[in-house]
Amino acid sequence: MPENPVMEFHSVTKRFLGKTALQDVSLKLFAGEVLCVLGSNGAGKSTLIKILSGVYRPTTGNVLVGGQSVTLDSPQEARALGIATVHQEVGTIPLMSVARNFFLGAEPTMRLGPFRLLDLKAADRISVEELRKMGIQRVTDGRQTVGTLSGGERQALAIARAVYFGAKVLILDEPTSDLGVYEADPRSATFAVVAQDRVDLSERSGPPLPTSPVSKHAQ
Repeated sequence: MPENPVMEFHSVTKRFLGKTALQDVSLKLFAGEVLCVLGSNGAGKSTLIKILSGVYRPTTGNVLVGGQSVTLDSPQEARALGIATVHQEVGTIPLMSVARNFFLGAEPTMRLGPFRLLDLKAADRISVEELRKMGIQRVTDGRQTVGTLSGGERQALAIARAVYFGAKVLILDEPTSDLGVYEADPRSATFAVVAQDRVDLSERSGPPLPTSPVSKHAQ
């Protein structure tokens, strides 16, 4: 295991109006590590994930990324540091296409003279290719609306997007909750491609990516 963690919590506590939702949690995420954290309802799992992903700021304690103390004020700041989250309630837009959901906020473009236009053909092709890597064969056209997909296919779309954009820390909140029996099998393409891309991306840009389905029983 690498010596330096990619991300750390030091004695993190979160309170809401005097009520403690998370108390004195410390953890370290290392490159190449798969960390599963378990807990009963109300143990603080969702609160922990929201702190990891920049939704909440801790009341006390420190968060370190790459050995540097950081303050994550938003999910955008977390993503800028390479921290991606696929939430239990998959944030896809049913009336938009698979391709537009896949590239939402990061659309590929092409130049036409002095103008830069959306490259919809590239978006359609890449989104379908990445879903196939996840074992989703039913989607053959990136123009297909997300509202026609099953819950498992939407979950796979969100995971494929995070993997494609090279997350250094990938947080999966109950990642198999909407997956079918086949996709939820650890031997399936859905999990194999995450592990493989974690290695491929690390070879291009640094150490292997930690994939962390995060839920922790707060003590």
